[in-house]
Amino acid sequence: MFLRRPKPVRRPTELLIGIGFFVAVAACAATALLVPDTLVEVRFAVMGLAACLYAVVAADLWAAAVTGILAWTLATGFLTHPVGELSVTGGSDAIRLFAIMGLSVAGGLYGVLRRRTA
Repeated sequence: MFLRRPKPVRRPTELLIGIGFFVAVAACAATALLVPDTLVEVRFAVMGLAACLYAVVAADLWAAAVTGILAWTLATGFLTHPVGELSVTGGSDAIRLFAIMGLSVAGGLYGVLRRRTA
């Protein structure tokens, strides 16, 4: 009986979304300080990677999706337009949204699969 694996602890999605918000804000602040204004796509790539890495750790698909959306809005509002105005300009913003969401959800799927096999 005592040799059974313990059941994995389920963390509440709401808590994971809150932590994801802070991760996205920290990634946005670090990106704004370290990556020059002219490298807009590199800035979005850093935000996408931050959302993906958090999604792997969180291993929750809802938290991954919400963190991806938060990362996109912060990147669009503060890294593309430095005045902090969220304005969607068209196709390029939609492509960036799908890229960040894809990275985030892929990281979440990997985290979920890794947790199930562990």
